Order: sequence, then structure tokens, then C-alpha cells
Amino acid sequence: MITTANSPTLSASIHKKTFAQNTTQTVWWPLGEGESINRWLLTPAEAELYHGVARPHPDQVDYRFVNGWVATGDLPCREAFRTMLPDLAPVPPASETFTEVYFGGENPRVDFSTFCFEPTRIARFARARLESPVAQAVTLELETCGVLHLWCDGTLVATHAPLDRNIPHRARVTLDLGAGAHELVMRLEDLHERDTSCFFRLGLVAGADLRAGVEAEVDPARLRDVEATLAALRTTKLFHLEGQLCVTCDHTPAAPVEITLHDGSFADASTTMNVLADRLPLAAPVRFIIARAGEIHPLFDVAGIAPGCYGLAFSAQVGDVRLDHALGTTIMGEITRLEGADLATRKAKARARILREAGGSISRGLLLLREGGAASEIEAIFAHTMQAIDRRHDCADFWLLPLIWAYRDHAGTVLPEALWARVRQSILGFRYWLDEPGNDVMWFWSENHAFSFHVAQYLAGETFPDEIFPGSGRTGREQKARAEARLQRWFASVEEHGLAEWNSSCYYPIDLLGLFTLRECCPDAGLRARADALIDRIFVMCALHCVEGMPVGTQGRVYEKELFAGPATELGAVAAIAFGGIWCPGHERAAALFALSDYVPPAACAGLADLGGHETLVARYTQGLDDTAKLVLWKSRDVQLSSVTGHRTGDPGHQQHVSEVQFAAHPLARSWISHPGELKVWGGGRPSYWMANGTVPRVCQEGPVAALVYDLDRHAHPVRFTHVFAPVELLDECRLEGQWLFERSGEGYAAIWSSAPLEALETGLYRHQEWRNHAAQAGWLVFAGSKATHGTFGRFIAAARALAPEFDTGALRLDWQHDGHRYAADFAMGALRDGAALPFSPLSLVPHVGFDGAPLTPLEV
Repeated sequence: MITTANSPTLSASIHKKTFAQNTTQTVWWPLGEGESINRWLLTPAEAELYHGVARPHPDQVDYRFVNGWVATGDLPCREAFRTMLPDLAPVPPASETFTEVYFGGENPRVDFSTFCFEPTRIARFARARLESPVAQAVTLELETCGVLHLWCDGTLVATHAPLDRNIPHRARVTLDLGAGAHELVMRLEDLHERDTSCFFRLGLVAGADLRAGVEAEVDPARLRDVEATLAALRTTKLFHLEGQLCVTCDHTPAAPVEITLHDGSFADASTTMNVLADRLPLAAPVRFIIARAGEIHPLFDVAGIAPGCYGLAFSAQVGDVRLDHALGTTIMGEITRLEGADLATRKAKARARILREAGGSISRGLLLLREGGAASEIEAIFAHTMQAIDRRHDCADFWLLPLIWAYRDHAGTVLPEALWARVRQSILGFRYWLDEPGNDVMWFWSENHAFSFHVAQYLAGETFPDEIFPGSGRTGREQKARAEARLQRWFASVEEHGLAEWNSSCYYPIDLLGLFTLRECCPDAGLRARADALIDRIFVMCALHCVEGMPVGTQGRVYEKELFAGPATELGAVAAIAFGGIWCPGHERAAALFALSDYVPPAACAGLADLGGHETLVARYTQGLDDTAKLVLWKSRDVQLSSVTGHRTGDPGHQQHVSEVQFAAHPLARSWISHPGELKVWGGGRPSYWMANGTVPRVCQEGPVAALVYDLDRHAHPVRFTHVFAPVELLDECRLEGQWLFERSGEGYAAIWSSAPLEALETGLYRHQEWRNHAAQAGWLVFAGSKATHGTFGRFIAAARALAPEFDTGALRLDWQHDGHRYAADFAMGALRDGAALPFSPLSLVPHVGFDGAPLTPLEV
């Protein structure tokens, strides 16, 4: 047995094991070269908080923010984890402890990725069988970011411990297998530091006529049948606006299968940033029986459930083992509009709604204090908030900002003095930057977090100038001085480069948390002015990308919940106040602060949001370090197309949403193309199945036409297709004609062309709403229009076909013709027009805008 921390080849000699006769049976599946074993028996998860020893961390934040993974170095929890490894000597447990079954479906990985607000060490054992008809050497590949131990027939044959957070590494082991069945046991151990890629994969590299299976006290045929039933389970709709949420199954089981819907409280339910952390408000688990395909099973009424995306956790019992299956869905049962002729009216209505709608955010607590809310409700919000702050949960910096505001304005009023004393201690005891000792997993390195920490430190120091802050040993004056210097650097960076997290419906609101808190509480007129100027810029970009009051489009950072429940975002609530639009309860953190403030967006924003009587708008501008995000927007009253062009072409993706069509007639009707980052639907990956791209394409957009060119051979990525999402259930028309997909919603039109024949999914959650292109080198063309720009839908389709797209696989080049020119998106060279390079222009943070075909001019605010 050889131990590895990287990617060598291991070897071991294993002979056939004679298994004792008992009541267990093995359920087999064929295993071919290039395939992975993704059906395992599992032990329940072992989990423990694992902080390590508190210490300062090197401050390497250079204020040149990038959109993507940041190598932070080992935090104290990982240092402790590494120190523990030499003494780690796990022993496979007894067979009866393997009580759960893992079925990976399309996903070759055995995936337990999730989000933990505190450092959490997890471990699980997995057991499977591998059968060879003859004696042969079999090569297997192990992949993980954490620690793997592999036993074959009780002998430890490999230890693979890269311990490289969120970066998978591979290693191979060659086993000389005797003829017959062999037992494999795998132990995965990893450390959750907030978002963590926690998985293992065991794939077959070389070996002939092998089978893999799971051994349990079950009937093999029954287990396969129940697996097929769960795998074929899906919601009847992706989007639930009213009535019952129902499921159906596309498989008829040999015998009825009882399935249970849980509220998400059992041990294996994952919390990811792609769905809400809230559990479904189920009074009890919901049980139903699948007897035949096509039956409809109502589960619960969506009325009264806060809008957003939720995980649905299902299970079925087969003998002594449980099979689990997870789906995600969008619930939008409380969509209303926030109306009002002027901003003051909409702010007043927003405050009234936030006060009467349930919500536990500290921003709502601040509003309750301001408006004379019930002390008991405010106390509960404060207690919940301070628990997270005192335990230094990741994102505690976001929650601290309104808490400091509340203390400055209201300390000594409404609430008991003891509670205000506790607030004071929470503020003084917080860890405000990397140079202060800590053993948490708070994230200091991104654009939005750095700003939140600096604002909090500045205002905490200003509030308690003579107090000693225990974490740093500094006085409040010293804390304020350090924070002021850091704020100056942060503002200088974003004023020069723009925001790396461009147009982000999840992170612009976090910026606004800090900006509104700073402008309302800061005594320094210069900092307040800089905050106001940046708020103006954010509102201008938000207005540009608004469709019917909802901010959408290309985004520097996004999660699936923002894509599938666009109105139920914090930026959506902010936009509803600013411009009027859809209001969803429970997303008020930034909106409450906006509603409390006297801030008024620039006058130009209204005309950008609703086009001010014009038919079309085109905008171009840049954001991010070295103009990394070159943004193009084409917008009409009925449809919008926006893209980020030339951004990190060919690189591994993170959370960048590169191009999108959004229709005005329905707030959830939007289409986009991506290369899945993982095959686990509604998983926690960054990128995930629909969010961002495993490999970033070349993106070019000229007017209402966007082109995406993919090369999936750039990296050893496990997903080998690109796909498009088209919400057929929301569209008025959707036609697949050859390599074209034509969409209509209201009077908005879109056409999407694929360089290879499109495979329409016939099973699964996205049945009839997902189409795949299976070519490793792929081109996609997107064309937007409307009744106002093209007349009938038929005329638009003719105009789309006239684009005459052609894709050169070898050259990685997509050509089309439009407005008398021949355009191209060349993977290496970028945009071309009539064969000549077409550099992006203008390279300016100031949006350049043109209405109804007029030349672009700098926007004056």
C-alpha cells in the first residue's frame, strides 16, 4: 500500500474473498472503462465542529478583486486537520452500520457538498462490491479534495490525501484481482470551510467485464426498481405560483413504492447557497405511494410559503436500507407589486410591508425599532443575530452592520438594558480583520466581504472610541483609524476598476448594506460622498438591466436561486422600491435600509429602467479589474439580451452568468446556456448544474445577437455537454426546428441556435425544458427581438434564420450575418466584423447608451 498526496499510481495484490453465507444479496450493475462506481452503501455522517487554535492570518488582500476562487492558505481549522492526519487510522465498521444507499444518477461523484457557517469536519464510510469474471489487473482512479482511504477485502490499499480545499486531485491504484467478488470500502474525510466541494469518485481506468454492486438484505430486483422509481420522480412543474405542489413519476414500479417527503431536517439534507436555508413548513413528513407512471401526487399547498427556491428531500425504505433523492423547486406563491407614483410613497409602502411580514433579519429589527414594533419580536431577532455574530459564522459581517446602526440610534430604548449590554459586547468582541486572532471560516477576501468588515470596524471604533476591543487589544480610535485606511483603499479600487461582482443580484445588495450603513452613520463627509457616488453607480447599472422592474441579465456572481426565482432576490426588493415592481416578502435586508434612508437614485434611472418612451436601448461599459467584464446590453420593452464578453475565455468558471435572455411578459421567463459545473441537480457546486460554467466560453455580443463558443477539451472536466434552459411551461410558444429553438413570451421573441443537433430531455426534473449539445467543441447563437422590432413571430423566425450561422469546429469559430455585415466569434481572437478584429469599445466604467439605434454616448448622472 502506497500513500499519496498528489496523483501517482498505486498498486496492490488482492485475491478473491470467500464471503460467509447469509441473507444478504448483491445488486449488480455493469462497470465499463471510463465509468465510476456511484452506487454505495453508506454509514450515517459523522460531523463535529473543528476550529483549530485561534491566531491571526496573513493579510494578503491587495484590493485588486477578482471573480473566482481565492487561495487563502490554510486556516487554523485546516492546520489542525493536517496535524491530525498522521495519527488517522480509521477502521471499517461492521456491515450492519451501512444503513443508507447512495445512487448518483448521472453524477459520477459521490457528493456531500454543502455549506457550513462554522468549520466542520465530516467523515463517512461507503461500501460496494466489485466482481471480476477472471483474475486480472484492474486500475481504479480515486478523486477528491479531502482524504480517502480505500480497502479491498479488508486490506488498506490506498490513501489519497490531497487536502487541497475545493480543488480535486486524482490518484490511481492497480489491483491484481482474483476471479470472483471483492469488497470495497471507502472512507471520505474532509473539512467544511463554508462552501466546500466534499465528494469522492472511484472510477474504472482499465479492466474488462467488471460489475459493481451493493450488498444488502434486500431483493435485488426490488432495490433496482425502487432506485428507478426515485430517479424518475419529478415535480409536475418547475415553478409553483399557486395551488398544490405535485410530483409524478415516469416509471411504473413492479410493486408500489412508498415515498416520504421530509422537511429537510434529517441528517443528510444539504444546505447549499443555491436554495434557501429555510426548511419547508411541513407539519409532518408527507407520504405517498407510486403505483404507476403518470400518477399525480399533491404534496402541499404553496400558499403562505415565502417565495424562493427550496430543496425537496425524498426517501424510500427497502428492507433495512434507505434510499434518498433530492429535487429543487421554485415556489412563488406571494408575488405582488409595490406600486406608488413617487419614491417616497414606495418607501413608505415597503416599510409597512416589511413591518407586517414575517422575517428575522436584523435589518427588519432595525426598522421595528424605528417604527415602534413589539419589543418581544425585536428581542428575538437580536438574540438570533448575536448568536451568529458571537460564534463568528461566515456572513456575520453582513448581520453586524445593521446591528451597529441599531445600537448607535437606539441603545437604551425599547429593549431591556441587559440586551443592549449584550449587543455592546457582541460589537466589541467581534473579529474585524485577518490581523486579529481567529479560528473561524469567515470570508475576508471577496469584494463584498472586505467592504462589510471595513465599514463594521470603522463604525464600531467610532461608536466606542475609548473601549478596548478584546480581539485586537486596540482602542476604538485605533480600530477606526485602521478601518478608515482600508476603506480608502477599497473605494479607490472600485472607483478605478468598477465592481468585480457586476450586476450581481445576490452581492450588490450586500454592497448596499455597507453603503447605506456608512452614509447614514459615518461622521466623515468625504466617506459619505464616496458611498453616495457608488450607490448611484449601482442603481444606474440596476436600472439598465431592469425588465418590468426586475434586475436580471449577466452577473458576476449568481446562484441558481437567483436564476430560477429572480423576483425573490434582495436586489429585486431594492428595485421594486426604486422603480416599482414585484415585491416578494423575506428579502428585505438591503431594501429595509434603503427604505429607511433619504437616498434618491439619479433621475436618469427611471428612463433606463422603463426606456422612457423609446423602443430599444443599447448599452456598453466595463466592470472589474483591468476591464475584465466587458458588458453589452440590448433591451426592448418586451425582451432583454445581455452578455459579458471576452471574460476569462476558456478558464474554469466560478459563478459568472455570462449571457441571458429575459422576457418582460413573465418575471420567471428567461433562457440561458451553460456548461454544467457538476451533474448533481440543485447541488452546491460553484459552478453548479445551471449556475455559471464549468469551462467559460468565448462570448461576443453585437446588438441583439450573442454568440457563445465552447471548448470542453481545455480542461479535464467530467461533464461533456453544454445545454440551454427554456422554461416551456411559462412561454407562450416554444418550437424546436432542426438546430433552432424559437421562444415567444408575450410580445418578446428569442431564437437560439446550436452547432450540433439538440437533444431534448425526456426524463428528469427538466423534462422538455432542457436541451443538450453533446459536442466538445460547440457554438451557440442567441438572437432577441420583439413585435415592435420585427412584427410577427413568423417574421422574427425568418430574420433569425437569415443570420445563417456557421460553426467551424477546428477553428473554434462561429460566423453569422446581421445588418449587412459578417460577424464572427473566434475562440482565440474574439469578435470579428467582416474579417477584421472588433475590439470592445468603450473601455469605460461609465455606461455608454443609445436609444432606438442612436450612437452610444456617455450616460450623464
